[in-house]
Order: sequence, then structure tokens, then C-alpha cells
Amino acid sequence: MSLAIETEKLVKIYGNKKTMVKALNGIDMKVPKASVFGLFGPNGSGKTTLISILVGLLLPTSGSARVLGFDAARDSVEIRRRVSLLPEGFGFYDHMTALENLVFLATLDGVPPDQREERALEALEKVGLKDRANAKVSTFSRGMRQRLGVAQALLKDPELLIFDEPTVGIDPEGAAEFRNLVRRMNREGRTILLSTHLLYEVGMICTHAAIIREGRLLVQGSVDELYRSVREAKGFRYEIRVKPGSEMPLQEIRSMPGVIEITQRDNHVTVLTRNDIGGSLFSLVTRNPYKDIVESLTPIEPSWEEIYRFYQEEDKK
Repeated sequence: MSLAIETEKLVKIYGNKKTMVKALNGIDMKVPKASVFGLFGPNGSGKTTLISILVGLLLPTSGSARVLGFDAARDSVEIRRRVSLLPEGFGFYDHMTALENLVFLATLDGVPPDQREERALEALEKVGLKDRANAKVSTFSRGMRQRLGVAQALLKDPELLIFDEPTVGIDPEGAAEFRNLVRRMNREGRTILLSTHLLYEVGMICTHAAIIREGRLLVQGSVDELYRSVREAKGFRYEIRVKPGSEMPLQEIRSMPGVIEITQRDNHVTVLTRNDIGGSLFSLVTRNPYKDIVESLTPIEPSWEEIYRFYQEEDKK
């Protein structure tokens, strides 16, 4: 697996012996290239410290971090040429237009003078703000400012984009627009690292994820792997939806190997099992007498709240 980010035993300690705070405690994290990687953790868990080390704003106390093949401590200049960071609480000059802001920031990013305006207009078009290029940023909503931030991140055509708490304070429509932008950038082959304390963000757009708590990674992997681990430990659930007014014969389902519990409410039947019997259930409900009354069979994935609680409990054992 080709990696965009790899850390080994990464430690960051603030303060002296009397006031020592271990913000990161042995982080081993692997972010695959071309993934949308969600770094989830509550406030104060170490997310921002980890990001700061990755882009060379902080030095680790011990351990190592490599970003796009470069050492984060020694090669921070090279990393910043290839990586765009959109930090929490970023800002723009309100008295300037969107285009003026981006041209100025392109200068700071080292974009050649003859390419700055062209790149800025291309970035504005990608985030759906080209028609507001000459509008002052003071007239922008928070969601529009967030999209302008993404446009800024795209100016140097980065291989890796890092967003720190990108949807805090944005209304649902603005958050949905941001998620669509992330999906679009990922389809272009870019790697996205998304730091958030909002669980639903991870489930909605990420292909891979890690959970960080008190400076330690509790778990990491593909979203499918995290789902499966919880289902294997807590049981597999399926929802069978039947036509209104239909009576669902449950005896044959109850006799299937591994079935723990069946509950029925109105036209919904929920089946909890020890193992994955999705294929067997599908074969059953597509033949008589079930096929005439069953409308759908759906596996129920655990919620991200359940996933977080599960790994938190495993960490305490």
C-alpha cells in the first residue's frame, strides 16, 4: 500500500517536568494515498498537534513522521510545496475581493506571477465561486468563506490537502457543499486528511479513519474494516421491510444458525445474528412465501457513535 503519511512512535510533550503534558503518545498512523482519511477525536485529543508536526510547524519530542516520502522534521519546506493546510479559524481580508485575496495568497505560495490570476480563477470555478470573483469577502456567508478557503488550498495544485475542523460553525447546506468538494478533489486523485470532532463527518465522506483519544490512536483502518470489527464483536443486524398489513413468518429465520434475536414493529423486522448471514437471508426472502411480502432486506451498519464507544471501551480493558 502506497502511503501519503506515515508516523512511527510519534511523541510530543509540552512543558517541563512539573507541567508536562503528553499531547501525543506513540502515534503510529498510516494514511493511504488517494484516500479521504478522517482523524476523529474530541477536542484536546491531539489532532491539531499531530497536524502541526506533519506540516513542520512543530517538532516532535521523539518518533518520526513522513509526508509524501519526506521527513516532516527535516524536509518541511518540500512538504509545504506539495501540501495545503486549511487550519481552523483561517481568515481573509474582508475589504478585498475573492480574486484579490487569492492572487495575494498565490504570491505567498510561490506561484509564478504570470500564473497567479489564472490559477485563482480556476480555483474559484472549482469551488463554485467564479461568479463572485470580484465581490468583496465581507459580503460572503460562512459557507462561502469555507469554499474560498478550499480555493486557496488548491492554488498550488497540492497532492495532499489537510483540513482541520473544516465544518465547525457552518450551516447544513454549507457543510454539504464542503463534503461534495472533498469528494470531487478525491476523485481527482488527491489525498485528503480531515480532522474533526464531529462523528457524522467521518461516516459521510471518509474511506479510511483513525480515532485518537488523549494523544493515542485507538484504532485505524478502512471504514469497512472498522464497521466489520464492531459487527463481529457486537453482532450483525439486518432490517427486513415487509408490505403494510403483511404477516411475516419468522420461524424459519429463527432456526437459522447464529440468530440471536428477532424484533418486529409494524412492517419492520430486525434480525440480530452472531455471524454474517446476509447471503442466506437474501436467499430466504426471495422465495415463497417471503418474496410476495418482503419489500427490502438491508444490513444495518453500526453508527459512528457506537463505533467510538466500542473502541473506547476496548481501550479501557
